[in-house]
Amino acid sequence: MAFTRFKKIYNNTYAYEVWKVKDENGKWQQKSKYLGVVTDLENKTYEKKRNPAQKQERQVLEYGDSYLINELTENLPIIALLKAVFGELFDTLMALVYHRIIVGGAMCHVQPWYEASFVSQLFQGANISSQNISRVFTYLGEENVQRAFFAAYIPLVCKDKSGVVIDSTGLPNQINMPVTDWGYHNGGIEYETRLILAIDRQSERPLYFRYVAGSIGDVSTLSNTIEEMKQNGISTSSALIDAGYYSETNLKMLLKAEITFLIRMPSNRVVYKNIIAENDDIENTKYAVKYDKRGLFVKEKEVDIYGYKAFAYLVLDPERRGREISKIVSNMPDNKTDEVDFSNCGKMVLLSSEKLNTDDVVPLYYTRQIAERMFGIAKDDLDILPLRTHSEPNFKGFMLLVFISLIIACEIKTKLGKNISIEKAVATLRTLRCKIFVDDIIPNEATKKQRLIFEAANVLVPKLCGV
Repeated sequence: MAFTRFKKIYNNTYAYEVWKVKDENGKWQQKSKYLGVVTDLENKTYEKKRNPAQKQERQVLEYGDSYLINELTENLPIIALLKAVFGELFDTLMALVYHRIIVGGAMCHVQPWYEASFVSQLFQGANISSQNISRVFTYLGEENVQRAFFAAYIPLVCKDKSGVVIDSTGLPNQINMPVTDWGYHNGGIEYETRLILAIDRQSERPLYFRYVAGSIGDVSTLSNTIEEMKQNGISTSSALIDAGYYSETNLKMLLKAEITFLIRMPSNRVVYKNIIAENDDIENTKYAVKYDKRGLFVKEKEVDIYGYKAFAYLVLDPERRGREISKIVSNMPDNKTDEVDFSNCGKMVLLSSEKLNTDDVVPLYYTRQIAERMFGIAKDDLDILPLRTHSEPNFKGFMLLVFISLIIACEIKTKLGKNISIEKAVATLRTLRCKIFVDDIIPNEATKKQRLIFEAANVLVPKLCGV
């Protein structure tokens, strides 16, 4: 069944007849026919312009990557918010966001990329000279600007009190600023800044960011992170946090603030060792649970934590236990003289401030992987590393740009689905170009791979559009 789709580009509205047909494999494919420029929407009258090929060709631009991103994001609430908050700076900001998503890399290459891309047609008011980009970063780094952004953004993402996932990652850099220092994390030492990210559990969208010197451990940052979020309008109801945040001060702070939490207990704690020793009967049918396609054992134990009642959940993963034991044994010397303790293999202890169903404990804890996905998008798709800014004000502004890019990248990733990465989409579509004429734009014909990406994203590529 055919229908008419309308698309507004600049000052014109274009009409396309759209329908679906089955290919030789029985799969539905979307077809379209250009009807013309809408002259009377109510009476459905359209006018086809004369053949643009008769006009003088002005330039050829990279088209497919930026066109896809624009189609997937132009109607998102975040775009209207950015227009309202940043006003005349909007075109420049969006050009920089598109550059982060499509190309990444050094900002000194933005201008030649912009001039060769369809982005120059989408955001014609952008000023992306090197000098202006530096000024933009300084402006974005101003405290009142960041407060204005979060004041508008936070109500868009979360309602009332929020359940959050809090995690951090290192950003190695050689910038001479107070927030760069030697830090020890995950068994390595690097000269870095720590990026702390809070993600809304319900919407799975980035909620807030801050950064500290690399020498400051996670355990020292939790209280300030929650307080900063509070000052920016985020009322935290629950928190999912990793073992690096485990301390008496942090747990008491969360309990007193009535913020429910789930945290992995470090294995060097006495209470952890006691739980392991006292529950060697965990491999019992009554403690068996299913998680994804794996079989686990989860046993609950009520515990006293600094004078507060809490619940510890001992988790045993038999598959992981086998791998860890195998690794230990394979690394043993030939003359095995020392006794080896395998009791910790494949186990972890999760601490919760409230009683949970043992079937829900592990799935709830692994929603922390949202943070890992966010860091993956920032470092891989947005090419955040290595950092190349040269001052703390510019660094702070650059981090806001990355945060905004991350918000938009998450929306794109959701619409592309699990099977297509942003990196794959933009790499495949980058070679799809368009020709610019005085009044019209003609996209080249898409290849099969390009067409499949557009179809997966449910994006229609017009055969003709206006300038």
